[in-house]
Amino acid sequence: MRKKYIWLILIVASIVIMVIGGKMYMHHLDKKEVDSKKETQQIMKAEEYMALYLVRNYEDVRSIEFRPITQMKETGFWHGSINVNDGNTLTFSMRHLSDLDDISVRVNPTTFDLKKKTASSTGNLDHVEVEYWRGE
Repeated sequence: MRKKYIWLILIVASIVIMVIGGKMYMHHLDKKEVDSKKETQQIMKAEEYMALYLVRNYEDVRSIEFRPITQMKETGFWHGSINVNDGNTLTFSMRHLSDLDDISVRVNPTTFDLKKKTASSTGNLDHVEVEYWRGE
């Protein structure tokens, strides 16, 4: 009779442990999915911001193609590059995807031949072909 109770307790304890472990695992997956969606939305905002930055600060921007934006695990910085008008590459980095005011932009003056506007404008992306990467 005692062995039956011990086995019953072991089976119930095993089921409880599996249910708790399963709930914790599913919660972890849900959190990971939410974080991934949030990151994708932040990447979308950053790309939109960078496209507008180019149109408003450089003359004759006809096409913009975003390359993958990646995070360096060692430094925590996010880095990406943009191909403008099929030949001009601009690179950028930022500490946080949500801090768009802290974006650092770099160009190689020997290969980047777009002319900087004398005054920043309020241009839009209506006449620019933009190929977003957006974390996909």
